[in-house]
Formats: sequence, structure tokens, C-alpha cells
Amino acid sequence: MEDLFRAYVPYLYLHPDEDYLPSSVDWFFNNGALLYKKGEESTPVRIEPGGANLPKGGDPAGLYWLNLPADKGGRDRVSHGDLASAEAYVHFKPGIENGMFTDIQVWMFYPFNGHATAKIGFIKRVSLGRVGEHVSDWEHVTLRVRNGDGVLDKVYFSQHSGGKWVDASLLQFVNGNRFAWYSSRNGHAGNNEPGLYLQGPGNGFGIRNDWAWSNKVVDTGARFVVVASEGEAEAVAEPPWLSYESKWGPTKEYDTASEVRRVRKFLLGKLKKLLDKLVKVIDEVYGTDGPTGPKVKYNWSGNEA
Repeated sequence: MEDLFRAYVPYLYLHPDEDYLPSSVDWFFNNGALLYKKGEESTPVRIEPGGANLPKGGDPAGLYWLNLPADKGGRDRVSHGDLASAEAYVHFKPGIENGMFTDIQVWMFYPFNGHATAKIGFIKRVSLGRVGEHVSDWEHVTLRVRNGDGVLDKVYFSQHSGGKWVDASLLQFVNGNRFAWYSSRNGHAGNNEPGLYLQGPGNGFGIRNDWAWSNKVVDTGARFVVVASEGEAEAVAEPPWLSYESKWGPTKEYDTASEVRRVRKFLLGKLKKLLDKLVKVIDEVYGTDGPTGPKVKYNWSGNEA
């Protein structure tokens, strides 16, 4: 299974203006990430290496969540990640389609998801304040490989709360069979090619997803850990943090409407109406609750649509 992964392992290209880089999970823990418990917010706990002291199992009441260090200096430093420590977390599982495929998921962790920007009419880039910001961001690609001959069939790129499948023939191959995985600026949504995609009502306005080649790149084959395997793959010891099913960040710490109002007052009448339409999309794209870890997401065990 690792040989299959190494044959197709992607290069992750971050946007040249990306401020919020990936890191390893242990770097996040070792640099002051905190575990909070409802009712005991004044006494958060430092997280042990590997997440050994994280609670296990479900948390329907939302009792626990993770956050950045409490001091401003620590928050600023950790939120920007650490490219040198970044590593891919690999999950092997049987493909859903008639048992003819194996899926290889490649997960990346970012300590922070940056603010959103929008294109509104003729204004190409408008910052939306704190909209889109949240602690911890998990993104992934899924490589679907044919069992019969080991050929890469297609790849799923996660994009915020959704994603898309891309046929192998449409991938950008960088080095032999290894392909490019582009990460959008601030939001880290994945794509198979550089460019701009607007999420929203359309007609030239929406939330920007900007992808571009840069020298900020992670060779996921050079630094990866197999964290889980299912089916015929050899079983592996799962790290403790993988079984943490509570939130990897606090519930949204800003009011979307208030953040947008600060932008709205600088726009002309017609553009204000366009922005009002976009507000309805924002929380659908970014959500309002704290993000979850890989094992809690439907992508982990279900088929990705």
C-alpha cells in the first residue's frame, strides 16, 4: 500500500501569498495548543505529545474543544504554522465502488484558517474582516487506485464543506506519476489546477478561492505517517489524537453580519446589495461550529460525492 502511495504521492502547492501554513499535529501540540472543557474555561490544559491526554469517543454535548495558546505572541506564532514540520497523514481504505478500487486519503493539518476575501462587481478583492477565520483546518485529497493494475483512476479534492472528483487525465503531473495539489489562499481548499473560483450567487461576485503555483511546497512523500488502514492493508497503530472526536477549535468567535457591515459601509448602493446576497452563502461555506478531526468527517468512511 505504501508503494502505491509513493507512486502517486502529490506535491502540495500553497499560494505564494499564503500566511497560514500547515504544520504537523505534534508541532501544534508542542507549541502551546490548549484543551478546553465547558465550565472550566479558566483552566485549559496543555496537550501532551501525540494527544495522549485528549478525551476519546463522541462528544454530543460539545464539552471539549482545542484552541491556540492563550498569550497573543503564542497565538500569532502558532496560527501561522510551521512548514518545516508539516507532514501528511495517510489513511488506506477500500474504495466504495464495487470493491474494484482502493482509496488512499492524504490529510494535511493547518493550525489556522485565514479570513475570506470576495470579488464584488468591479472590485476584485475585498477583505471580509474575520469572516472565515477558525482555529484548526483539516484538508485532504483521496487517490482512487484500481485494484487490478494499480493505476490511479481519479482524485478527490476537498474544498471547505464539499469537494470534487477529478479524472486522472486532468491532473497536472509534476514528476512522473506525481501530481500537483493546489491549496487556496487562506482557506486551503484543494484543486487540481491554478486559477480563481468564486463561491456564491455568480455573475462575477462571490467568495474568492485563489490557487497558484509557488515555491511554498510540501512534498507529501518526503514526510508522511500512515495513521490508519482498513480492508486488506496491514493494520497500523493509530495516534491518540485520531480518536479525539470533539472540536479542534472553538465555535465561531465573530458575528458574520457585524463583520460584513464594516465592509458594507464603504460600498456603493448596488454593490451593497450584491454583498447582502453573499452573506447568505458565507456561513454555508465556512460553518459556524468548531471544526472536527478527520475520523469524524463523513469522508473518512463514506463515499465522497
